Amino acid sequence: MIPASAVIKRKGRKNMKKFTALALALVLSLSLSSCGNNGTSSDDNSGSNSGDSAGKKQTINLVIGAGHTVGSMEYLDSLDNFFKPEVAKRVSENTDYEIEWTDAYGTVAGLSETVTATQDGLLDLCVITVSPVSGQLPYHQYSIYLPFCTGDNALLQKVSDQLYEEFSDELVTSFETQYNQKLLAKMVLDSYEIFSSTPIEKFSDLSGKKIGGSGRNLLWLENTGAVGIQSNMGDGYTSLQTGLISGQFAAPHWAVKANYQDICKYATDIGLDSTMGEVLTVNLTKWNSLPTEVQDIILEVSKELEQYHLEYTNECRSKAYDTFVEAGGTIVTMSDEEKAAWLNALPNIPDTATELGPTGLKILERYVELLKENGVNIPRDWQFNY
Repeated sequence: MIPASAVIKRKGRKNMKKFTALALALVLSLSLSSCGNNGTSSDDNSGSNSGDSAGKKQTINLVIGAGHTVGSMEYLDSLDNFFKPEVAKRVSENTDYEIEWTDAYGTVAGLSETVTATQDGLLDLCVITVSPVSGQLPYHQYSIYLPFCTGDNALLQKVSDQLYEEFSDELVTSFETQYNQKLLAKMVLDSYEIFSSTPIEKFSDLSGKKIGGSGRNLLWLENTGAVGIQSNMGDGYTSLQTGLISGQFAAPHWAVKANYQDICKYATDIGLDSTMGEVLTVNLTKWNSLPTEVQDIILEVSKELEQYHLEYTNECRSKAYDTFVEAGGTIVTMSDEEKAAWLNALPNIPDTATELGPTGLKILERYVELLKENGVNIPRDWQFNY
Protein backbone atom coordinates (compact mmCIF):
# COMPACT_ATOMS: atom_id res chain seq x y z
CA MET A 1 0.00 0.00 0.00
CA ILE A 2 1.33 3.41 -1.03
CA PRO A 3 1.44 5.95 1.76
CA ALA A 4 -1.01 8.85 1.46
CA SER A 5 1.82 11.36 1.72
CA ALA A 6 3.44 9.90 -1.40
CA VAL A 7 0.21 10.28 -3.38
CA ILE A 8 -0.07 13.93 -2.36
CA LYS A 9 3.54 14.61 -3.37
CA ARG A 10 3.06 13.00 -6.79
CA LYS A 11 -0.17 14.96 -7.42
CA GLY A 12 1.58 18.15 -6.38
CA ARG A 13 4.39 17.51 -8.87
CA LYS A 14 1.87 16.86 -11.67
CA ASN A 15 -0.10 20.04 -10.87
CA MET A 16 3.12 22.06 -10.80
CA LYS A 17 4.09 20.73 -14.24
CA LYS A 18 0.64 21.67 -15.63
CA PHE A 19 0.86 25.17 -14.14
CA THR A 20 4.35 25.68 -15.55
CA ALA A 21 3.23 24.55 -19.02
CA LEU A 22 0.23 26.89 -18.97
CA ALA A 23 2.40 29.80 -17.87
CA LEU A 24 4.91 29.19 -20.65
CA ALA A 25 2.10 28.98 -23.22
CA LEU A 26 0.65 32.27 -22.02
CA VAL A 27 4.03 34.03 -22.20
CA LEU A 28 4.61 32.68 -25.71
CA SER A 29 1.16 33.83 -26.83
CA LEU A 30 1.70 37.35 -25.51
CA SER A 31 5.12 37.50 -27.11
CA LEU A 32 3.78 36.50 -30.53
CA SER A 33 0.92 38.99 -30.22
CA SER A 34 3.37 41.75 -29.39
CA CYS A 35 5.55 40.89 -32.39
CA GLY A 36 2.53 40.84 -34.70
CA ASN A 37 1.53 44.37 -33.62
CA ASN A 38 5.06 45.77 -33.86
CA GLY A 39 4.81 46.95 -30.32
CA THR A 40 1.47 48.76 -30.79
CA SER A 41 -1.51 47.60 -28.78
CA SER A 42 -4.76 46.67 -30.52
CA ASP A 43 -6.56 49.35 -28.49
CA ASP A 44 -4.44 52.06 -30.14
CA ASN A 45 -5.50 50.96 -33.65
CA SER A 46 -9.20 50.67 -32.89
CA GLY A 47 -9.58 54.17 -31.42
CA SER A 48 -9.92 54.06 -27.68
CA ASN A 49 -12.15 57.22 -27.60
CA SER A 50 -14.93 55.84 -29.82
CA GLY A 51 -16.96 54.78 -26.84
CA ASP A 52 -16.84 58.29 -25.37
CA SER A 53 -18.57 59.81 -28.44
CA ALA A 54 -21.14 57.06 -28.89
CA GLY A 55 -24.67 58.46 -29.07
CA LYS A 56 -23.61 62.07 -29.61
CA LYS A 57 -24.77 63.93 -32.75
CA GLN A 58 -22.69 66.43 -34.67
CA THR A 59 -24.31 69.86 -34.92
CA ILE A 60 -24.62 71.59 -38.30
CA ASN A 61 -25.19 75.34 -38.03
CA LEU A 62 -27.16 76.97 -40.86
CA VAL A 63 -27.91 80.68 -41.27
CA ILE A 64 -31.16 81.31 -43.16
CA GLY A 65 -32.15 84.75 -44.37
CA ALA A 66 -34.49 86.87 -46.48
CA GLY A 67 -34.91 90.48 -47.49
CA HIS A 68 -38.15 90.95 -45.58
CA THR A 69 -38.33 91.25 -41.81
CA VAL A 70 -39.78 88.58 -39.54
CA GLY A 71 -43.57 88.25 -39.53
CA SER A 72 -44.16 90.43 -42.58
CA MET A 73 -44.76 87.81 -45.30
CA GLU A 74 -46.44 84.43 -45.67
CA TYR A 75 -43.27 82.75 -46.91
CA LEU A 76 -41.45 83.57 -43.66
CA ASP A 77 -44.26 81.88 -41.75
CA SER A 78 -43.86 78.83 -43.99
CA LEU A 79 -40.15 78.70 -43.21
CA ASP A 80 -40.69 79.03 -39.47
CA ASN A 81 -43.72 76.77 -39.15
CA PHE A 82 -42.76 74.02 -41.58
CA PHE A 83 -39.41 74.07 -43.37
CA LYS A 84 -36.98 74.67 -40.51
CA PRO A 85 -38.60 72.45 -37.86
CA GLU A 86 -39.26 69.66 -40.36
CA VAL A 87 -35.67 69.61 -41.64
CA ALA A 88 -34.35 69.63 -38.06
CA LYS A 89 -36.71 66.85 -37.01
CA ARG A 90 -35.92 64.51 -39.90
CA VAL A 91 -32.18 65.10 -39.71
CA SER A 92 -32.20 64.34 -35.97
CA GLU A 93 -34.35 61.22 -36.36
CA ASN A 94 -32.58 59.72 -39.37
CA THR A 95 -28.92 60.77 -39.24
CA ASP A 96 -26.01 61.25 -36.86
CA TYR A 97 -26.42 65.03 -37.16
CA GLU A 98 -28.65 67.76 -35.86
CA ILE A 99 -29.47 71.15 -37.36
CA GLU A 100 -29.20 74.44 -35.51
CA TRP A 101 -30.85 77.34 -37.35
CA THR A 102 -29.91 81.01 -37.10
CA ASP A 103 -32.49 83.44 -38.52
CA ALA A 104 -31.36 86.51 -40.45
CA TYR A 105 -34.59 87.95 -41.84
CA GLY A 106 -34.04 91.47 -43.13
CA THR A 107 -30.78 91.90 -41.20
CA VAL A 108 -27.84 90.54 -43.20
CA ALA A 109 -29.27 91.56 -46.58
CA GLY A 110 -31.98 93.85 -47.92
CA LEU A 111 -34.32 92.82 -50.73
CA SER A 112 -31.90 93.90 -53.45
CA GLU A 113 -28.88 92.26 -51.76
CA THR A 114 -30.05 88.69 -51.21
CA VAL A 115 -28.48 87.11 -54.30
CA THR A 116 -25.04 88.55 -53.55
CA ALA A 117 -25.21 87.81 -49.82
CA THR A 118 -25.98 84.15 -50.50
CA GLN A 119 -23.40 83.96 -53.27
CA ASP A 120 -20.71 85.26 -50.92
CA GLY A 121 -21.70 82.92 -48.09
CA LEU A 122 -23.02 85.57 -45.70
CA LEU A 123 -26.20 83.49 -45.75
CA ASP A 124 -26.27 79.70 -46.05
CA LEU A 125 -29.88 79.60 -47.22
CA CYS A 126 -32.03 82.49 -48.39
CA VAL A 127 -35.47 83.23 -49.77
CA ILE A 128 -34.88 85.65 -52.63
CA THR A 129 -37.72 87.96 -53.68
CA VAL A 130 -37.17 88.04 -57.42
CA SER A 131 -38.63 91.43 -58.40
CA PRO A 132 -35.99 93.61 -56.63
CA VAL A 133 -33.16 91.60 -58.25
CA SER A 134 -34.40 91.65 -61.85
CA GLY A 135 -30.93 92.63 -63.05
CA GLN A 136 -29.50 89.38 -61.69
CA LEU A 137 -32.56 87.16 -62.25
CA PRO A 138 -34.26 88.59 -65.36
CA TYR A 139 -35.76 85.27 -66.49
CA HIS A 140 -37.55 84.75 -63.17
CA GLN A 141 -39.72 87.84 -63.78
CA TYR A 142 -42.12 86.07 -66.18
CA SER A 143 -45.13 86.08 -63.82
CA ILE A 144 -44.77 89.74 -62.82
CA TYR A 145 -45.23 91.62 -66.08
CA LEU A 146 -48.74 90.95 -67.35
CA PRO A 147 -51.93 91.68 -65.37
CA PHE A 148 -54.95 89.36 -65.30
CA CYS A 149 -52.94 86.24 -66.16
CA THR A 150 -54.10 84.24 -63.15
CA GLY A 151 -55.08 84.76 -59.55
CA ASP A 152 -55.15 80.98 -59.06
CA ASN A 153 -52.10 80.16 -56.95
CA ALA A 154 -52.36 76.40 -57.54
CA LEU A 155 -52.49 76.87 -61.30
CA LEU A 156 -49.51 79.21 -61.16
CA GLN A 157 -47.55 76.54 -59.27
CA LYS A 158 -48.47 73.89 -61.85
CA VAL A 159 -47.57 76.06 -64.84
CA SER A 160 -44.32 77.19 -63.21
CA ASP A 161 -43.29 73.58 -62.57
CA GLN A 162 -43.50 72.93 -66.30
CA LEU A 163 -41.82 76.21 -67.19
CA TYR A 164 -38.88 75.49 -64.86
CA GLU A 165 -38.53 72.08 -66.51
CA GLU A 166 -38.62 73.43 -70.07
CA PHE A 167 -36.20 76.27 -69.30
CA SER A 168 -34.08 74.54 -66.67
CA ASP A 169 -30.81 76.10 -67.85
CA GLU A 170 -32.17 79.62 -67.44
CA LEU A 171 -34.34 79.13 -64.34
CA VAL A 172 -32.54 76.39 -62.37
CA THR A 173 -28.95 75.73 -63.42
CA SER A 174 -28.17 79.44 -63.73
CA PHE A 175 -28.05 79.71 -59.94
CA GLU A 176 -25.14 77.27 -59.88
CA THR A 177 -23.26 78.56 -62.91
CA GLN A 178 -23.60 82.27 -62.12
CA TYR A 179 -24.26 82.75 -58.42
CA ASN A 180 -22.69 79.86 -56.47
CA GLN A 181 -26.12 78.70 -55.33
CA LYS A 182 -28.46 75.76 -55.70
CA LEU A 183 -32.20 76.24 -56.19
CA LEU A 184 -34.23 74.38 -53.57
CA ALA A 185 -37.80 75.64 -54.02
CA LYS A 186 -39.98 78.27 -55.66
CA MET A 187 -42.82 79.90 -53.74
CA VAL A 188 -45.95 81.76 -54.84
CA LEU A 189 -46.91 85.27 -53.84
CA ASP A 190 -50.64 85.78 -53.55
CA SER A 191 -52.52 87.79 -56.15
CA TYR A 192 -52.46 91.57 -56.09
CA GLU A 193 -55.81 93.29 -55.59
CA ILE A 194 -56.77 96.94 -55.04
CA PHE A 195 -57.54 98.31 -51.58
CA SER A 196 -59.17 101.73 -51.84
CA SER A 197 -61.25 104.41 -50.19
CA THR A 198 -63.90 104.30 -52.95
CA PRO A 199 -65.16 101.28 -54.94
CA ILE A 200 -63.43 100.32 -58.19
CA GLU A 201 -65.84 98.05 -60.03
CA LYS A 202 -65.57 99.39 -63.57
CA PHE A 203 -62.64 100.26 -65.77
CA SER A 204 -63.85 103.87 -65.82
CA ASP A 205 -63.61 103.98 -62.00
CA LEU A 206 -59.83 104.11 -62.37
CA SER A 207 -59.94 107.51 -64.03
CA GLY A 208 -58.43 110.20 -61.83
CA LYS A 209 -57.44 107.76 -59.09
CA LYS A 210 -53.96 107.75 -57.60
CA ILE A 211 -52.98 104.12 -57.10
CA GLY A 212 -49.93 103.07 -55.13
CA GLY A 213 -47.72 100.30 -56.41
CA SER A 214 -44.10 99.36 -56.94
CA GLY A 215 -41.93 98.44 -59.87
CA ARG A 216 -43.57 96.78 -62.81
CA ASN A 217 -47.13 96.72 -61.52
CA LEU A 218 -47.31 100.46 -62.17
CA LEU A 219 -47.26 99.48 -65.87
CA TRP A 220 -50.74 98.06 -65.29
CA LEU A 221 -52.08 101.62 -64.96
CA GLU A 222 -50.76 103.13 -68.19
CA ASN A 223 -53.48 104.60 -70.44
CA THR A 224 -56.16 103.86 -67.81
CA GLY A 225 -56.67 107.42 -66.59
CA ALA A 226 -55.22 106.49 -63.20
CA VAL A 227 -51.94 107.85 -61.88
CA GLY A 228 -49.42 105.34 -60.58
CA ILE A 229 -47.60 106.42 -57.42
CA GLN A 230 -44.49 104.60 -56.20
CA SER A 231 -45.55 103.17 -52.84
CA ASN A 232 -44.68 99.99 -50.95
CA MET A 233 -46.43 98.14 -48.16
CA GLY A 234 -44.38 99.97 -45.56
CA ASP A 235 -45.47 103.50 -46.49
CA GLY A 236 -48.78 102.57 -48.13
CA TYR A 237 -50.77 102.99 -44.91
CA THR A 238 -49.56 106.54 -44.37
CA SER A 239 -50.07 107.42 -48.04
CA LEU A 240 -53.66 106.17 -47.88
CA GLN A 241 -54.29 107.90 -44.56
CA THR A 242 -53.03 111.28 -45.78
CA GLY A 243 -54.77 111.05 -49.15
CA LEU A 244 -51.55 110.93 -51.16
CA ILE A 245 -53.06 107.86 -52.82
CA SER A 246 -56.65 106.65 -53.00
CA GLY A 247 -55.81 102.98 -53.54
CA GLN A 248 -52.96 100.50 -53.21
CA PHE A 249 -52.02 97.30 -55.03
CA ALA A 250 -51.63 94.63 -52.35
CA ALA A 251 -52.31 90.98 -51.60
CA PRO A 252 -55.06 90.63 -48.95
CA HIS A 253 -52.78 89.09 -46.32
CA TRP A 254 -50.24 91.91 -46.60
CA ALA A 255 -52.96 94.56 -46.55
CA VAL A 256 -54.54 93.25 -43.36
CA LYS A 257 -51.15 92.89 -41.66
CA ALA A 258 -50.55 96.55 -42.50
CA ASN A 259 -54.01 97.43 -41.06
CA TYR A 260 -55.42 98.74 -44.34
CA GLN A 261 -58.86 97.72 -43.07
CA ASP A 262 -58.72 100.70 -40.71
CA ILE A 263 -58.67 103.23 -43.54
CA CYS A 264 -59.82 101.42 -46.71
CA LYS A 265 -63.52 100.80 -47.21
CA TYR A 266 -63.20 98.63 -50.31
CA ALA A 267 -61.20 95.73 -51.67
CA THR A 268 -61.52 95.04 -55.40
CA ASP A 269 -61.05 91.28 -55.74
CA ILE A 270 -60.09 90.91 -59.40
CA GLY A 271 -57.11 88.53 -59.44
CA LEU A 272 -54.71 91.05 -60.92
CA ASP A 273 -51.82 88.62 -60.77
CA SER A 274 -50.39 85.85 -58.63
CA THR A 275 -46.64 85.68 -59.04
CA MET A 276 -43.89 83.11 -58.58
CA GLY A 277 -42.17 85.75 -56.57
CA GLU A 278 -39.85 83.87 -54.19
CA VAL A 279 -37.12 81.27 -54.59
CA LEU A 280 -35.30 79.41 -51.82
CA THR A 281 -31.62 78.82 -52.53
CA VAL A 282 -28.58 77.49 -50.68
CA ASN A 283 -24.96 78.60 -51.01
CA LEU A 284 -23.32 75.96 -53.21
CA THR A 285 -20.08 75.79 -51.22
CA LYS A 286 -22.06 75.18 -48.03
CA TRP A 287 -24.25 72.66 -49.82
CA ASN A 288 -21.29 70.62 -51.01
CA SER A 289 -19.95 70.49 -47.45
CA LEU A 290 -23.13 68.88 -46.10
CA PRO A 291 -23.40 65.09 -45.63
CA THR A 292 -25.36 63.37 -48.40
CA GLU A 293 -28.08 62.19 -46.04
CA VAL A 294 -28.64 65.77 -44.85
CA GLN A 295 -28.78 67.03 -48.44
CA ASP A 296 -31.40 64.41 -49.28
CA ILE A 297 -33.61 65.51 -46.39
CA ILE A 298 -33.33 69.21 -47.30
CA LEU A 299 -34.30 68.43 -50.91
CA GLU A 300 -37.23 66.33 -49.74
CA VAL A 301 -38.58 68.98 -47.37
CA SER A 302 -37.98 71.76 -49.93
CA LYS A 303 -40.29 70.04 -52.40
CA GLU A 304 -42.94 69.64 -49.71
CA LEU A 305 -42.48 73.30 -48.77
CA GLU A 306 -43.88 74.39 -52.14
CA GLN A 307 -47.19 72.62 -51.49
CA TYR A 308 -47.30 73.64 -47.83
CA HIS A 309 -46.74 77.27 -48.72
CA LEU A 310 -49.35 77.16 -51.50
CA GLU A 311 -52.01 75.89 -49.10
CA TYR A 312 -50.96 78.29 -46.37
CA THR A 313 -51.09 81.26 -48.76
CA ASN A 314 -54.63 80.36 -49.83
CA GLU A 315 -55.63 80.03 -46.18
CA CYS A 316 -54.13 83.43 -45.37
CA ARG A 317 -56.04 85.00 -48.24
CA SER A 318 -59.37 83.68 -47.00
CA LYS A 319 -58.71 84.73 -43.40
CA ALA A 320 -57.55 88.19 -44.51
CA TYR A 321 -60.78 88.86 -46.37
CA ASP A 322 -62.75 87.69 -43.32
CA THR A 323 -60.84 90.16 -41.18
CA PHE A 324 -61.41 92.94 -43.72
CA VAL A 325 -65.18 92.36 -43.78
CA GLU A 326 -65.39 92.07 -39.99
CA ALA A 327 -63.73 95.49 -39.78
CA GLY A 328 -66.51 96.97 -41.92
CA GLY A 329 -64.90 96.65 -45.35
CA THR A 330 -66.69 95.69 -48.55
CA ILE A 331 -65.33 93.33 -51.21
CA VAL A 332 -66.27 94.21 -54.79
CA THR A 333 -65.43 92.54 -58.09
CA MET A 334 -65.04 93.50 -61.73
CA SER A 335 -66.73 91.77 -64.67
CA ASP A 336 -64.77 90.05 -67.42
CA GLU A 337 -65.87 92.78 -69.83
CA GLU A 338 -64.46 95.50 -67.59
CA LYS A 339 -61.20 93.57 -67.16
CA ALA A 340 -60.93 93.24 -70.95
CA ALA A 341 -61.45 96.99 -71.35
CA TRP A 342 -58.65 97.59 -68.86
CA LEU A 343 -56.29 95.14 -70.57
CA ASN A 344 -56.89 96.45 -74.06
CA ALA A 345 -56.19 100.03 -72.97
CA LEU A 346 -52.65 99.11 -71.94
CA PRO A 347 -49.62 99.39 -74.22
CA ASN A 348 -48.11 96.15 -75.48
CA ILE A 349 -46.25 95.47 -72.23
CA PRO A 350 -43.78 92.89 -73.68
CA ASP A 351 -42.32 95.73 -75.76
CA THR A 352 -41.36 97.50 -72.52
CA ALA A 353 -39.62 94.44 -71.05
CA THR A 354 -36.25 95.22 -72.60
CA GLU A 355 -34.30 93.75 -69.67
CA LEU A 356 -35.71 90.30 -70.45
CA GLY A 357 -33.96 90.07 -73.80
CA PRO A 358 -35.03 87.52 -76.44
CA THR A 359 -34.75 84.53 -74.08
CA GLY A 360 -36.77 86.22 -71.36
CA LEU A 361 -39.49 87.13 -73.85
CA LYS A 362 -39.62 83.51 -75.01
CA ILE A 363 -40.14 82.42 -71.41
CA LEU A 364 -42.86 85.05 -70.95
CA GLU A 365 -44.59 83.97 -74.16
CA ARG A 366 -44.44 80.31 -73.14
CA TYR A 367 -45.91 81.23 -69.75
CA VAL A 368 -48.94 82.77 -71.46
CA GLU A 369 -49.27 79.73 -73.74
CA LEU A 370 -49.24 77.34 -70.78
CA LEU A 371 -51.91 79.36 -68.99
CA LYS A 372 -54.14 79.17 -72.07
CA GLU A 373 -53.48 75.44 -72.40
CA ASN A 374 -54.75 75.11 -68.83
CA GLY A 375 -58.01 76.89 -69.57
CA VAL A 376 -57.20 80.50 -68.71
CA ASN A 377 -58.98 83.06 -70.86
CA ILE A 378 -56.65 86.01 -71.49
CA PRO A 379 -58.65 88.65 -73.41
CA ARG A 380 -55.56 90.50 -74.64
CA ASP A 381 -53.50 89.15 -77.52
CA TRP A 382 -50.04 90.17 -76.35
CA GLN A 383 -47.38 90.49 -79.04
CA PHE A 384 -43.91 89.10 -78.37
CA ASN A 385 -41.47 90.78 -80.72
CA TYR A 386 -38.08 89.21 -80.17
